[in-house]
Amino acid sequence: MVLNFLTAHSLAETTPLAAQQIVERLLAQSPHSPSLLLVYFTQAHDAAVLRRVLKSRFPDVRLIGCSSCGGILTQTGHHGLLGWSLAVAALYDDKGAYGVAGQAGDQLDVRQLLRRAIADGGRPGELPQLILLHTSPGQEEAVLAGIDAEFGATVPVVGGSAADDGVTGEWQLCWDEGEGTQGCVVAVLYPDCQLAFQFHSSYVPTERHGIITALEGREVLTIDNEPAARVYARWTERQVPWPVGPILRETTLSPLARQVGTLDEMPYYKLSHPDAVTAREGLRLFTETRLGERLQLMYSSQEGLLQRSLNAVRIEPEYGMAGNLQPIGALVVFCAGCRLALGDSLSDVVGHFSQRLGEIPFITPFTFGEQGRLPHGELAHGNLMVSSVIFLES
Repeated sequence: MVLNFLTAHSLAETTPLAAQQIVERLLAQSPHSPSLLLVYFTQAHDAAVLRRVLKSRFPDVRLIGCSSCGGILTQTGHHGLLGWSLAVAALYDDKGAYGVAGQAGDQLDVRQLLRRAIADGGRPGELPQLILLHTSPGQEEAVLAGIDAEFGATVPVVGGSAADDGVTGEWQLCWDEGEGTQGCVVAVLYPDCQLAFQFHSSYVPTERHGIITALEGREVLTIDNEPAARVYARWTERQVPWPVGPILRETTLSPLARQVGTLDEMPYYKLSHPDAVTAREGLRLFTETRLGERLQLMYSSQEGLLQRSLNAVRIEPEYGMAGNLQPIGALVVFCAGCRLALGDSLSDVVGHFSQRLGEIPFITPFTFGEQGRLPHGELAHGNLMVSSVIFLES
């Protein structure tokens, strides 16, 4: 079997029919059973039904999936109809190895999860070439700490947090043996090809910043000893205070960030998306922060998001790869907030990606947080970022 990366999608408005259409559309492209299925779907679908139908037709496949906000993107366009969308990427690779493990609930044993996935791939004791990670929102930092504890800075990570259409907690995860709304699923990849990775944001810093002086969980209470929502309103030049309640859509182009390091004397950042103003004038974020950290206001525009999203499919010559390597497929994990900010320009992303990569299959879920390694190897969970892997062969 030749190494291959294929995608299929369905807009069917029932989960059994959508899953069956995916099976038929994959079989129309290849008679073989995939080695790994990446499964992305909107909250209208039932993850348990998806898993059962796909596994009944491809019993030996490894499967990892999570829900996506407002549809899924592939090389053929944006797929979403009245809240219904299912798309998969299928990797065919009989010379490689793949393992998946998942766990539902809030109490995760990440190191045990990683070992189970490696054992599932039949490669005990061997470091994977990639860890693909999907978690429920709120558990990302703990999961990344577990990966760091197990592997240090040695293994690339690409990930995204499960999403729904309205930040109402209706996200889902699925894997070979189960599914859940809270939890984590990891896949370990040992492919018979080369991989290229990107993890970056599309934002630039402003000159407005302050120190976190009080917080509780993911809620920043005060910045420079002043209510955080009041400070943020001043930074964003609002004429009236931010209203109590969800502000996710309105804050996409002006998130907050913490500087993590510098590369070639240029600072780089980990972003935090404000998703709500609380009754006590706090700001609830989609990441954890720490007391005493400096928050900086960041900025982007719709055009800036579109142009800098192209960095997600950039293949750097300094990777040291042979010049004859060509991309055969890509997974591009894209922030749901950026997706909302792009609006109708979302369709332009497909054309830009195709210009950069060539006419190859790719799949893009829209997530509530992105995970990857920063320039000096730091494992990070951020918002409004892009985390991607490109599969390359000679």
